[in-house]
Amino acid sequence: MQTILIVDDETSFLDILQIVLQRAGFKTIVTTNGREGLDLVYKERPDLVVLDDMLPGISGADICMTLKHDPEVSLIPVILYSAGPRVREQAFIRQIGATAALSKPFKPKEVVQLVSSCLAAAV
Repeated sequence: MQTILIVDDETSFLDILQIVLQRAGFKTIVTTNGREGLDLVYKERPDLVVLDDMLPGISGADICMTLKHDPEVSLIPVILYSAGPRVREQAFIRQIGATAALSKPFKPKEVVQLVSSCLAAAV
């Protein structure tokens, strides 16, 4: 079973995303804290990370860049999502090294399809 780490400070959204991904057959690890999310990547070695860009303290984009610049974890796919405009800018997504991006709000089916395709491409 593939493991997905979800990092979002909005617990209601985090809970929904966790349920959607678990129903799709994934194991999930969740945190509402960006720094803890970064630590969990190294500790748990998830198959994919789903990150909210707008986190207190450290942004999802900063977490993504940190991961992508570390050869130890750089191959783990990262999906960045946000209600903000940055995730719609392809140049920004390429710059931070994210595998894919989603704009909030999105349909559960969209996130499952994107997670599945990112995992398939990472093999």
